[in-house]
Amino acid sequence: MAKATASVVIPNFNGLRFLRRLMESLAAQSEPAWTALVVDDASTDGSVGYLSRDWPAVRLIVNRTNAGFAASCNRGLRAAETPFVVLLNNDTHVDPNWLREGLAAFQSPDVAAVASLVLLADPPHLIDTAGDMYSVVGGAVKRAHLLPPQAADSLSAQAFSACGASAFYRRDSLVSVGLLDERLESYYEDVDVGFRLAWAGYRCLFAPRSVCYHHLSSSYDPKGWRYHCNSARNAEIVWWSYLPKRLRRRYLLSHLAFLALQAGHKLRQGCLLPYVAGKWQAVRRLGQIRDKRRALREIVRVDDRAIEDLLVRDWWSLHVGSRLASGATGGATAENDGGAA
Repeated sequence: MAKATASVVIPNFNGLRFLRRLMESLAAQSEPAWTALVVDDASTDGSVGYLSRDWPAVRLIVNRTNAGFAASCNRGLRAAETPFVVLLNNDTHVDPNWLREGLAAFQSPDVAAVASLVLLADPPHLIDTAGDMYSVVGGAVKRAHLLPPQAADSLSAQAFSACGASAFYRRDSLVSVGLLDERLESYYEDVDVGFRLAWAGYRCLFAPRSVCYHHLSSSYDPKGWRYHCNSARNAEIVWWSYLPKRLRRRYLLSHLAFLALQAGHKLRQGCLLPYVAGKWQAVRRLGQIRDKRRALREIVRVDDRAIEDLLVRDWWSLHVGSRLASGATGGATAENDGGAA
């Protein structure tokens, strides 16, 4: 049997209803040189028993207490020993060539991340995400969200970051910039990694033939407190931690205008309170932001112009225009709240 080149790390919390189809899709992969590593986050639905009984070849790590999404991912990433690691949500299943096509994108040593084409699991399988975009005002957006799968063929090969639902990484590069920030817990943790990789001079590519199917927002209620609070908090932390100082000064007023527009949208959704709570939590985490800036200085290998080139400057069209054009349904873009969705 060929030595594994990739470890598929699956964080699982009460995902038993999805695991059979996911594991069967992994068993059908055309790429033979891989291993699976499931980190169970103190599930109570029988997930551990099912995996131990039906999939004994899978390496199973069990958290005694619930550690959260990012911490569970990191436990699996630390246990992996292969050149490449893949974060894969438990509420997904994948095409037979998913792994082969994702790994094939690592042709150049400066490619440290690869984003899969993630489709919604329910027919007609519209695009969930084709990698992330990030704007100068601090919003991460899923590329081609809710467009037909064929739209992926016309997208740029370059993405800002890989959505954590199905994200490939060169392990050495990921370790060099640090793993997921466990203080973020969930949402924007994949964008956080994308920023660090970009500052270190690495690229993230999109692999349109690496197809993953995602049951969107099965881990957290999209109308729940944690979803909106964590997203609001982490989005603010990421913007203040990683945007170049020159751009923070230039776009500060635009950032504040964007927050005001977001707040109005959350009010209409009935979710303003968790949104405000998240922003307040970000204010109380100024020490964390300072820590992240200090850590960033240790890995920077490009100037701020290189980062600016990766950002979407026309934030109004990206965040507001698409919603107006689609009747506020999200259109071709939607806010990306991070990998635990």
